Amino acid sequence: MCTFLFQGPKLDLFATERTFPSQSPMEFFLILLWVSLLVIAPVCGQSAPLKPVIFLEPRWTTHFKGESVRLKCNGFHSYVTGKTQWYFNMELLEATFNDIRVENSGHYACRTQDSPLSNPVFLSFSNDELILQTSYPVFEGDSLVLKCVEKKKTKLTQVTYYKNGEILASFNEYSEMFLSKINKSNSGQYHCSAKKKSIWKFLIGPEEAKPVTIQVQELFSTPILRSTTLEPSEGTPVTLSCETQLPPEKTDTQLYFSFFRNNRIISSSQERSPKLQLIKVWKDDSGSYHCEAKTVTSRVQKKSQPIQIKVKRIPVSGIHLEIYPPGGQVAEGQTLVLVCSVAGGTGDITFSWSKQGTGAILKKKTQRLLVAEFKILAMRESEAGEYYCTANNTNNLLHSKPVSISVKIPVSPPLLTFSIPETQMFVGKVVELKCKVQRGSAPILYRFYHEGKIMKNSSAPLGDTASFNLSLTEQHAGNYICEADNGIAAQFSKTLTLSVRVPVSRPHLTISVLKPHATGGDMVEFRCEAETGTTPILYRFFRQGTILGSGWAHLGEAAFLNLSLPSGDSGIYSCEADNGFIPQLSEGVNLSVSVLTGKQRGRLAGEVSLGLLGFLGLISVGLLLYFKTQRRSGESFAFGLSRSPAIPESQEPTQVELEPTYVNDPGQQSETHSQVFADPGLPVIYSEFRWLQQKEEDADGFTSMLPPTQDFSVVYTEVKAEQPLEETVGVTEATDGTQEDDTGNYENVQLHS
Repeated sequence: MCTFLFQGPKLDLFATERTFPSQSPMEFFLILLWVSLLVIAPVCGQSAPLKPVIFLEPRWTTHFKGESVRLKCNGFHSYVTGKTQWYFNMELLEATFNDIRVENSGHYACRTQDSPLSNPVFLSFSNDELILQTSYPVFEGDSLVLKCVEKKKTKLTQVTYYKNGEILASFNEYSEMFLSKINKSNSGQYHCSAKKKSIWKFLIGPEEAKPVTIQVQELFSTPILRSTTLEPSEGTPVTLSCETQLPPEKTDTQLYFSFFRNNRIISSSQERSPKLQLIKVWKDDSGSYHCEAKTVTSRVQKKSQPIQIKVKRIPVSGIHLEIYPPGGQVAEGQTLVLVCSVAGGTGDITFSWSKQGTGAILKKKTQRLLVAEFKILAMRESEAGEYYCTANNTNNLLHSKPVSISVKIPVSPPLLTFSIPETQMFVGKVVELKCKVQRGSAPILYRFYHEGKIMKNSSAPLGDTASFNLSLTEQHAGNYICEADNGIAAQFSKTLTLSVRVPVSRPHLTISVLKPHATGGDMVEFRCEAETGTTPILYRFFRQGTILGSGWAHLGEAAFLNLSLPSGDSGIYSCEADNGFIPQLSEGVNLSVSVLTGKQRGRLAGEVSLGLLGFLGLISVGLLLYFKTQRRSGESFAFGLSRSPAIPESQEPTQVELEPTYVNDPGQQSETHSQVFADPGLPVIYSEFRWLQQKEEDADGFTSMLPPTQDFSVVYTEVKAEQPLEETVGVTEATDGTQEDDTGNYENVQLHS
């Protein structure tokens, strides 16, 4: 099917002609038909080719006889340059140049090679004395120039311009008339009147020029809005075209285009493209559309007729609900994402999410996307259940299949406990380690760690306790923790420290003399040591059940007690080791003390006299060795203070034969023999101990406890009074009920060589 687009003015034939006296009615009809065929160009499937344009020089269409006008035929680059054909009143002229000069009234047209025929131009050459000249061509938005001219170029006065017989303007002196921004309403018949400037101006009346018909041509045709479709589906593209045509004389005119829906602009008026691409249209894009074209200066603007566009909506289909994390299991406190999607559907889609059985809508969203999501930021145990979603873009509501959601509870931090108190944790005891959580979804795996290493794995349902037993050894001491894990998150208990204490073994008691050749009351050293047991260990020394002293020592060290043993101190001696568990008592050692005879006493007196001569030197050596002994005693926690009861003056000296030194191990016996001498008539009593070289192990397996190279210097103890012993060594209770320090009663210096 062919459509017709107007190319240029609809009727140029009478643009500058007032009448056609030289044409017959038949000729006038032929001219009119010829012009119509030129103006209306049939187009089938494409726009009409551009016509050449005739330019006038000068640009007036009315002239006086004898004048000439230059005509120029301008083609376009789309045509091949060649000979130009000129026509006068439909007859081909011999002229083949691009421009010609003419002087006869009539219609002129031209064509270049392969181009259509141009629009005709009518020129009038008049014999009148006064004519009206008008500019050519005249288009909408242009300025129209009216010029009243006398044949002999005589100056005119009282110039008046008329349109359709009505005065437009009058001038006393000569003047041209300008009409700016004209439009089609300015079309009509124009003429002028004027007087010649003469001394007889009052006697000569004004002259009038013949009327000239002016037809204001369209700058561009009224635009037509076209759409690729008038009933598009939602989500599909639509292209709108605002079609108009510029005349060949105005092809360089710039036009701006605007598009409107329901009289509201939907694109900028600064767009130079006559097309608008709507990427996707939706239901609410339906409505009345029109377009508008205008020049850059907005002198001319035209609006198209409206068209109706109805957008069809596609119903939603294929609804589906997905969850993240997948699988339907969510940890308490974890975020659950519910994603609702549809396979098809256009326009605004309303999504909603609900929980089965409640009827309440948890969330609703309206959007133009096929996928929407809803988040529950922190799931609770009570929110477990079945969920579904709906989608709707019309009156048809779609429901998804329900999805079951279970909420798993992470385990709480477990509690680690021991079945017995710390004070009872010693080697050999059985302790049960227990681990339990208050909250958490089953099954729960428990792990027990000792110093970072797994000791045991155990599973238990919620509410039950995982446990295992340990028969304690020293290697079980250290830090313990337990771990609970149900696949969601692992939790650790607080660290518990288990201290395994070792009960002391039965101690060994060793009794040793300190000097082999002493006289008077001699000093005896008691040594007590346990081979095993958690330190520190408290040692106590006893004679006949009476405590003589006590002291602390670490494992591997012995406790010492030094005593001056006068007569009367014979008896069973023992020691005890205690580290807070079951105290252990050594085997008793029977020790007897002998009294000096008369011969022994005389010898003792001589020895005392000789001893006094070296007293000063002995004090110096003694003090030095005393401080060394004190330092040694501090390292081994040995107590060196001892108590010895005074001997009454009436008592005869007796000789007490010391038994061999014993240890509480029945398999060992010392080879050392010692004597203790006591003289009740002397204020000071001395003891003498003699040590022999340690022998090799005898046939019965008994050996001495001291090394063969060990020796002791003399220890003197002054006994001032007989007082009962207390548990705490170094403190005595006076007969009058007061307490005084025993350090004044004894001077125990242990000298080692």
